[in-house]
Amino acid sequence: MRNLIKADMQRILRKKSIWVALILMIAIVIGDIFYTINTSADKNLAFAVGASESFYFLGLVVGIILVLNVYADDIKSTSYINVVGQGISRVKYIITKYLDAMILLVAMYVLACVLIFGLKAGLGVQLSSLEMRFMWCNLLCEIIPVAASISIASLIYFQTGNNALGMLVYLGIELVIPVAIEFIKTNPTVVKYHLDRIYLTDVCSSILDDLVMRQTGAGLLKLILVIAVYVVAAIVGSIVLFRKKELDF
Repeated sequence: MRNLIKADMQRILRKKSIWVALILMIAIVIGDIFYTINTSADKNLAFAVGASESFYFLGLVVGIILVLNVYADDIKSTSYINVVGQGISRVKYIITKYLDAMILLVAMYVLACVLIFGLKAGLGVQLSSLEMRFMWCNLLCEIIPVAASISIASLIYFQTGNNALGMLVYLGIELVIPVAIEFIKTNPTVVKYHLDRIYLTDVCSSILDDLVMRQTGAGLLKLILVIAVYVVAAIVGSIVLFRKKELDF
């Protein structure tokens, strides 16, 4: 598994798209922070808000590029068939692919944090403990939805072998469904069922509120449930379905 991850990292880092993601990350972080600072009277609070907002856009953009590089390329080239045919178990292959995505996702966010704290020092921003906690909690609550969306999209990739459908599922989870839920909330008949409380983005917003308000136990419990339902269950589903799938060697 370690050799497979190493080979994947070497392949992905040679692609232009991952470096495009790095450039976009820098642009998103700088753009969000400076825009928010320029439109607010409180520079310190604006910095924290701008940095936190950049985490969402960063996750969306980087997530798309990671899905394309980690999953879509393998499906398109059918290299996953060759890897499995050479003796790598399907379970290890699925877990390896997800680890690839998570390594790159975390690495991109770590670089974003380095840039943010560099800007903080350069701009002379002084953040309170509450503002720092708000930033860190936002970071966590933006990584989790991206990680969950990738795990669910991977299930579609492995089951159907269809790149377009896998990407549509990822974009649907990240963009379409949250917008639809916001629209549903305006309907008094439907809103009473509180469907939004079980969806990923709204649950993560609730986790953010809990963690920022120091309701750590409730926040961590919801976090564990999100990981179990949206990440672990999707990976297990991918393993079960992919093990049953017939491959043309």
